[in-house]
Amino acid sequence: MKNILFASALFLTALPFAAQAGPREDSRAGIARCDQIMDDRGWLDCIYGAVQPMRARLGLAPAPDFQQRLVPGAAQAMRAAPPRPVAMAPAAPVRKSDETWVHLAAYTFDRHGMFTVTLPDGTVWQQQADDVNYAHWKDPASHYVVSVGEGLGGHGTLELRNDGNEYIVRRIR
Repeated sequence: MKNILFASALFLTALPFAAQAGPREDSRAGIARCDQIMDDRGWLDCIYGAVQPMRARLGLAPAPDFQQRLVPGAAQAMRAAPPRPVAMAPAAPVRKSDETWVHLAAYTFDRHGMFTVTLPDGTVWQQQADDVNYAHWKDPASHYVVSVGEGLGGHGTLELRNDGNEYIVRRIR
């Protein structure tokens, strides 16, 4: 009987702490839910969406919606958990209402697989090192059509038409 009382007391004491999972625990739970996805690309996109709590905690740009929607049960988990305060998240990039799509003038990749692109107007954008999306471009630059949404401080997102990915970039020239 003493063991049952002790176990009950321990359980009731630990219960409030179980409800206070942090971004790492929330991300791990989301990653575990991704394991039911059999397609490798879908599984990886789900993982990117599952780590959204940690991205928010670090003030990083959110993963694209299509990746977040892949996490099974994430919508229910988000509704159940109260919102957590986030430290100064950067302003979301602003896209013009008439999104301008242009052909790339040039692009290069660094040794880490991050790209630098030049647009026809001469502006140069570099992919941020903390971006989780990697471009796998092999065609001539003129084959790729992009739109750049610029946020505060020269940061923004670059979207490649028909790619489905948004890349986190900053303007360097």
